[in-house]
Amino acid sequence: MKAFLLNLVVAAIWVLLQAETTFFAFATGLGLGFAMLALFRDVLGSRDYVRRVLAAAAFLLLFTKEFLTSCWQLIGAILWTPADQLCPRIITYDISGLSRVEALLLSHCISLTPGTTTVDISPDLKRFTLHVLACRDPEAVRATLDRTLRRGILAFTR
Repeated sequence: MKAFLLNLVVAAIWVLLQAETTFFAFATGLGLGFAMLALFRDVLGSRDYVRRVLAAAAFLLLFTKEFLTSCWQLIGAILWTPADQLCPRIITYDISGLSRVEALLLSHCISLTPGTTTVDISPDLKRFTLHVLACRDPEAVRATLDRTLRRGILAFTR
């Protein structure tokens, strides 16, 4: 938290040094502040902040890749797969060990990915019920979710 506040202070000072107050100046200040925190992370005690910000940026890139890949697969499934061969399924996905925020973020990422929807979250926060449009192997879907979205979310939340 201290590193984030320091980053905001550097950004505010940068904005004050500019002739005009613009969002671009603020974003530049945030970038310069982050570069300073990354460069001197041991001295400033910002190692965890830098790690989390970089992990969040990597997750955004990963989610964008997964989103585009799912869009392409969904287009292929809808256009070139006969309707009787789609294999839509309802599967469960274990989310035990995730906090409420992590489970919420994961459920939204799953629902935003085309072809999958979070249908239900168990009251004890132990599993999701998912609808997958083209699911030949439920274990492969679970493994993909573990390998991509879940791992990416845990990288910046813990």
